[in-house]
Amino acid sequence: MNQEQARENMVKQQVRTWEVTDPRVMELMYKYPREEFVPESWRELAYADTNIVLGDSSCMLFPGMEARILQALNVQPGEAVLEIGTGCAYLTAMLADLSGNVTTLDTEDHVQPGIRKNLRDVRFETGSISEGWQDKGNFDVIVLNGSVQSIPEGLLEKLNAGGRLFAVIGEQPAMSATLISRNAEGGLFKEILFETSLPRLANAEQKEIFIF
Repeated sequence: MNQEQARENMVKQQVRTWEVTDPRVMELMYKYPREEFVPESWRELAYADTNIVLGDSSCMLFPGMEARILQALNVQPGEAVLEIGTGCAYLTAMLADLSGNVTTLDTEDHVQPGIRKNLRDVRFETGSISEGWQDKGNFDVIVLNGSVQSIPEGLLEKLNAGGRLFAVIGEQPAMSATLISRNAEGGLFKEILFETSLPRLANAEQKEIFIF
């Protein structure tokens, strides 16, 4: 099977079955070849329905999850986006296509040669869920590209009025894909979108859990 056919199958069999109906999202999934973003050794799994672990907790999320993230956030042109956990920059590229203004943080560089120079609307920074975003100003959209036990203190303060934050929150095996929105008056609203499970973000605080 060639990569173009694999991409079409991904959209039909994975993305659409994840209740993704936004035509912008499906167009982006067709537009960006996943195989160009992953390391050579993972090319055969580029369109598989699985996370691709890149090391140090970074990963390329499975296609259905990335599509649901984009649909939930409904990114608009000109909105300032913060992505925590760049991974291989596949989701980064699609966020930049929608907004034209992305700051992305990661602890290590997993971006393939040639990808970075083509993403001119992206600022690549070193950082993680615990550091690197505090001095970057405020954002309209914040994406956590991996799971956390809880949203770190101060991160929600970076969300502009009308802004949205996507995070997968909780413990294995059941975590909640969560959308947090700030209204014009500054109030925060949380919506649980679906249950899932993702690897932890690098440097995400992990509190000890006691079982009696």
